[in-house]
Amino acid sequence: MALRRLLTLVALGGSASGFLVAPARPRARPLRAAEADNDDAAAPLSDDDAAAARASLERLMLAGAADGAERPVERSEPVAMSGTAKRRRAEERAHIEALGRARDPEAFGAAVTSLWSLWFSERGAKNKEALEEIDLMIGSGEACWEDASQAAAELVEVHPDWPEPLNRLATLKYLTGDFAESVELCERVLALKPHHFGALSGICMCHAKLGDDAAVAYWRARALPTDDDERARWAARALKAFDRQASNYGA
Repeated sequence: MALRRLLTLVALGGSASGFLVAPARPRARPLRAAEADNDDAAAPLSDDDAAAARASLERLMLAGAADGAERPVERSEPVAMSGTAKRRRAEERAHIEALGRARDPEAFGAAVTSLWSLWFSERGAKNKEALEEIDLMIGSGEACWEDASQAAAELVEVHPDWPEPLNRLATLKYLTGDFAESVELCERVLALKPHHFGALSGICMCHAKLGDDAAVAYWRARALPTDDDERARWAARALKAFDRQASNYGA
C-alpha cells in the first residue's frame, strides 16, 4: 500500500509539477545552448543534437501526436549523437530499467527521483535552476502563475525540444482550466519522451476534465501502472521505444 500511495503522488505530481510550496524567487534568465554550463554532470545537448531533436519533433507532430508519442518516426539517415548525449541516454535507460524492477517504495522513489533529476538537468545547471524556480512559483499559488507561465514560455522558446518546460506549461494550463491546450503540450512532451510518466498522467487528467472517455482510456493504458508486474511490462515497452528512438540518431 505504501508503494501504491507513492505512485499516486507521483502521478498527480507529474501533472502538478511536484509542487514545492515556498516563496517565489526572482527567476533566472534561460541560457541558450552556447551559454549553458559544460560540466560533465549537467552538460546540455550539443547544437547538432538539439537541431536533430527539433527536426524529429516537427516530423512527429505532423505525423500525429498520439501515434508519434508511441512510435517515433524512423530516420533514413541517422544523425550522430555527441558523447555527452550518449552518456545521458545510457543513464536514462538505466533509470527506466530500475523503475521496472522496483518492488518497494524506496527503490521506486529512487528511480523516479533519478529520472526527474536527469530530465531537469538536460540543458545545464543554470537552466535547471530556472526550471526549479518556475516550480517554486507554481507552488506559491495562483498569484504567481502568470509569472511562472512567462518564465516557462521563455525556456520553451530558447529550448523547444526540452520536455520539462513544456511539461510546466502543461501544468499551468491545467491549473488555469485550459485543458485542451494542456493536452497539446503534453503531446509535445510525449513526442520527445514517450515514457514521460508525468505527461502521461497529466494528459489523462486533462481528457477526464474534457469528458473524453475514449482518450482517457487510451492514455491510461499507457500510463505508469501501480502493479509491480504491469510496471515491469510498461518499462520493457518503454525501453523498446527508447532504443528505437536512439537508433534514429545513430546511437
